[in-house]
Amino acid sequence: MEGCGANGLLSHKGELLVACYDSGTVQQVTIEGKFIQSIDRASTGAKFVRPNDLARANRDGVYFTASGGEDGVPGKVFYMSNLNAKPREVASAIQNANGIAVSPDGKVLYVGESTTDKILQYDIASDGSLLNRRDLVALDKELTATQGRHTPDGIRTDRLGRIFVSLYNGGGFAIFNANGRLMADIPLPGEHHANLALSPNEKYVFGTIANSSTAAGQAGAIYRTLNPQPN
Repeated sequence: MEGCGANGLLSHKGELLVACYDSGTVQQVTIEGKFIQSIDRASTGAKFVRPNDLARANRDGVYFTASGGEDGVPGKVFYMSNLNAKPREVASAIQNANGIAVSPDGKVLYVGESTTDKILQYDIASDGSLLNRRDLVALDKELTATQGRHTPDGIRTDRLGRIFVSLYNGGGFAIFNANGRLMADIPLPGEHHANLALSPNEKYVFGTIANSSTAAGQAGAIYRTLNPQPN
């Protein structure tokens, strides 16, 4: 996958899907890394602009974001009902579409809008289409323990429906309930916190750390921390 610029990663039906930010593709590979297929165009024939993150939907479906570009290309969300289906655009006009997650009941989709530091939410229709876009939370207003921006990156949900938001800017990750109420704000070492994931038993949170320079430590790292229990 030379030139991929691997970003988001999703385990799906015993294989892996990789969002290739640089090459504008989603790559399907085996767990061992053997190439299966490259998904490079939407159902309309349009190319993807900076694929970013992926989320599992009901049945065999997958959602993924395409961040868009600095030249005015909007961020978008695409949906595949299965891995043999052409991705269908289901949301647009997102200012840098980043992390993405589905609620445990499969009824709500969450998307990080990194330019505005917001988490958006949509209702999921039976055919995978998205309805009723609205803001779930404006991170800069809710996360007041630290100054400056709180930019969402990776997003995941747990069995309780809590929403875990990794903060590329903002010092760690935050947890919100389904109504957007802040439940925990977890500071972590490192400059930027990108993707995150929960262990299968949801006891731990794993995530990635990126630093702007090696002077701050390693250029990249992985952390593990206990999952804060709900009150």
